[in-house]
Amino acid sequence: MELLFIALVLLGIFAWLGYPFFTSARERVTSASRATESLRAQRDAEYAALRDLDFDFQLGKLSARDYETLRAQSKLRAARVLQAIDAQGANDPHAEISAADDWIERAVARLRAQTRAELNCGNCATPYQAGDKFCRRCGNAL
Repeated sequence: MELLFIALVLLGIFAWLGYPFFTSARERVTSASRATESLRAQRDAEYAALRDLDFDFQLGKLSARDYETLRAQSKLRAARVLQAIDAQGANDPHAEISAADDWIERAVARLRAQTRAELNCGNCATPYQAGDKFCRRCGNAL
């Protein structure tokens, strides 16, 4: 009986420790994206609260003292949510991939622009083939 209990406890411990290795990456990303979406909803709610405060103050519903106090508190809550979003983005596995993709896209665009500029005659802007020595239109040395 004791051996069965020990075996069940050890099995439970191994299952708990091994769970991350057997879950799919999609499940982990989905839970991370849900957390990020929740933080974004909180951010939007804080922005809406700030807009409402501004509107109420302009209508004269709030005194200047109350307005400043409530606005400072709301800005503090919004800043905390933004920090949490930034921290979540630092832990987001897709953030690095999208940053790398953006960098690659910019590099390719620069190379394409550079290639187009290099394959046009400097004198008349006529396109030429790589390896040409002279422009077909104006005869300028390339």
